[in-house]
Amino acid sequence: MQERTVWQVDAFTTTAFTGNPAGVVYPCDGLTEDEMLKISRELNNSETAFIQKLDGTDKQHIRFFTPKQEVPLCTHAAVSSYHILATKLGLKAGEHSMHCKAGLLPVSVQRSASHPKIRITQKEGHFGPLLTELQCKRLREALQLEDSSFYEELPVQIVSTGNAKILAGLKSKSELDSIRLRREVLVALGEELGVPGFYLFTFDQGSEEITAHTRMFSPGSGVEEDPVTGNAAGALALYLNRYTNRIANFQASFMQGEAMGRQGVVHVQVDQLFATVLGQACTVFETYLQL
Repeated sequence: MQERTVWQVDAFTTTAFTGNPAGVVYPCDGLTEDEMLKISRELNNSETAFIQKLDGTDKQHIRFFTPKQEVPLCTHAAVSSYHILATKLGLKAGEHSMHCKAGLLPVSVQRSASHPKIRITQKEGHFGPLLTELQCKRLREALQLEDSSFYEELPVQIVSTGNAKILAGLKSKSELDSIRLRREVLVALGEELGVPGFYLFTFDQGSEEITAHTRMFSPGSGVEEDPVTGNAAGALALYLNRYTNRIANFQASFMQGEAMGRQGVVHVQVDQLFATVLGQACTVFETYLQL
């Protein structure tokens, strides 16, 4: 039996009980995939990160699990992991590499008191298919919204920076905040498309500081609603850079989690088809696992 440390970390915030909570487990060496899945289910965050024992190099090996399945990349759990690596496990500031199912990704850690600044460059963006009119109709049914609720000039499209999302824009923040899902319709649509995550955004009530307000639903992967989603924010920044003029100086900021009472902000920098997500985090608690 090996003692392992478990942290609860809130990402994309420096205030506890806001932002997006993630579990972080260290070390994960010797744990089976089934055990990681059970631990993730027990912690019941949208994702839990499992860090392999450090080997003294600048490469860190991390796996990410929802309560239902392993995912190739979870940016908020990655920010949480590097927060723990820097504040608890002795990782030095500077340039690092994260090895995960999505590949080898550049990570930068900048010391800043108890909240290091983390920068994660996601995989090269990939623009997938546009949803058909029938699929868009089913999405509207799943969200219980009208045709007129969506931006006519912006496509509903699958975009990926390592973990694909379906992006759709709404004209009204009040409608975004009051969405009531028809869960079974959304899950079925996600299964048909092979993408369980739906990231909704609006420019309504935006500002110079906030490019868009967003919400993320992924019930098909075991996450009913994700509070603040780094993967999707990277994809959205690339999408807006392609279809709009709203990415001033190739930077964007997205506010999420308001409808859940867990507000947080994701900052993104765009370089052609690459999105770099910037975030901080705070540790909420630390405990130990005997397994």
